[in-house]
Amino acid sequence: MRRMPLFHSTSTIRGACALAACGAVQFFSSLHAAPAEREVQPPFGLAWGETALQLEEALLAANAQVVERKKASGGGETWQVAGLRQIALQRVAFHLRGGNLAGVELQYGKADWTPANYDSFMQSIRQRLEEKHGPGKLVARKQDSERGILQTLLGYRWELSGGAIEIMYFAAQNPANLFRTVSLHYSAK
Repeated sequence: MRRMPLFHSTSTIRGACALAACGAVQFFSSLHAAPAEREVQPPFGLAWGETALQLEEALLAANAQVVERKKASGGGETWQVAGLRQIALQRVAFHLRGGNLAGVELQYGKADWTPANYDSFMQSIRQRLEEKHGPGKLVARKQDSERGILQTLLGYRWELSGGAIEIMYFAAQNPANLFRTVSLHYSAK
């Protein structure tokens, strides 16, 4: 049975953004395929097509647990998982199709991060992806206001053999509230 690595750190708040970017980059260590193949694998040492049972065993071995299971359109299922530790990692979702692993979504952010911290974090991940896979395609860049809420979306996508990776920045704010996140989406073809 494969064990999923956990990423722990005791960094100070001042260094959190830099360390979070480094921690997130560790997820890309599974992308060691030859540049000509440009193959993407899911994070945590998993493989596309792993069964729900194999995924659950790997999560248990990593002291993580499925906290919510939802049916998705097309007969799929989404698992919200807790217990996978990494700096600034707020949410992890595994997407299963036909009972097999087909996607992983990682959402990052911290309450004390400034817009510059989010920008730095996203740019460091984007740079790492571009070093491995070349330039990503800009798939979203918009800012608009709806019902008094200013929304910003910026995203890039890498189409690779066997799957794709997207990185997205999303922010929504009004005078009283602010929400920001950077998310990584891994998907199998």
